[in-house]
Amino acid sequence: MVFDERGSESVQFSFAVVLLIIVTFGILQAAMMNAAAIMLSSELTQACIRIDVMGLRTASDKESFVAEQILDESSQLRRSDLAVSGVRVESTACEDVLHASGVSSRTAHTAVSYDVSYKAPIALSGLCGDGRLSRHVTCMVVDERVTEVSLA
Repeated sequence: MVFDERGSESVQFSFAVVLLIIVTFGILQAAMMNAAAIMLSSELTQACIRIDVMGLRTASDKESFVAEQILDESSQLRRSDLAVSGVRVESTACEDVLHASGVSSRTAHTAVSYDVSYKAPIALSGLCGDGRLSRHVTCMVVDERVTEVSLA
């Protein structure tokens, strides 16, 4: 029995093209997730540097206050995709006395921490869970100046 081999190359090519397209979309998906994670970290850092600590201390709904602070500083994040939870504000006052000069100084230390969840703009969200990026943000503020920002 003799088999006709005509057209076998086109069948093999069609299988190779399908695999190539799947790999290409996978790479694009990973790049989009990475870009969204970088954007979120950058926007959260900028918002934390400019956070209104006095307003946060007196706010009745701290989560909404922090979300509005983040969105005010951001040009790329959408309110519908942003969720803030677990806002904590801890303040301490330290008094340092310089014995030689008799001068005392008082500094206010404030630690602000919160959790942020953001739904990333991904095309194949079914393959990556719900597509949410989460960060834990901690800001250290000394006398109303942000001295340290960390994202985890």
